[in-house]
Amino acid sequence: MSSGIRALIISIILFLLWGTILTGPFRYFAKAFRDFFAWGLMKSHAPAALSGFAMVLLLLMVTIVLLILSAKKYAGYIAGLCSVLSMAYYLFACLKNQSFDTLAFPIAAGLALALLFLIFQSDGAGLWLADAFIYSIPVLMFIELILSPVIVAAHTAAGGLSAFFKVPKISAATEIGNFLQIPMLVWSAFLFALLLIPTVYFSRNRRTG
Repeated sequence: MSSGIRALIISIILFLLWGTILTGPFRYFAKAFRDFFAWGLMKSHAPAALSGFAMVLLLLMVTIVLLILSAKKYAGYIAGLCSVLSMAYYLFACLKNQSFDTLAFPIAAGLALALLFLIFQSDGAGLWLADAFIYSIPVLMFIELILSPVIVAAHTAAGGLSAFFKVPKISAATEIGNFLQIPMLVWSAFLFALLLIPTVYFSRNRRTG
């Protein structure tokens, strides 16, 4: 299977199952980067609109770096590293909130799978797992940049949109708002295109599997 088709299949599955327990490891991985960058931008006292733009660009850089690294023979290692980061961020969130939930098992299972793929050198399976972690970032940005402003513009309750994914009340799009009197939806479409074009480009001609 070509890398482009694999990326499309993985992205669609992640999107449709985003709010479920099955995508927990990948959701926490993407949120780890988003929350880390959000914390850094908050500490820098950057204006809200600037933080929104910077967030998209930083997440784009992370996505491109991971795509380039996984295009080599490092997919198994990328999957393992992403699994460890997802588990670490999940544990951090649990300790911060002083509570554990049902996501502990799938996140631990994701880490175990990554380690098994490394041990048995299952390149194909490791490639799919690595891509699931990598493309969780663009999927998160689609939810924040496209779905979130659409809901805000339509004055629709987030819970009524779908039972399968959660739309945050505060996102990169809502941070940017109607910056320079340009509607938030226009900014969101522009930024998502800015994220999507290089992601599609670097997704081409990668390893098949």
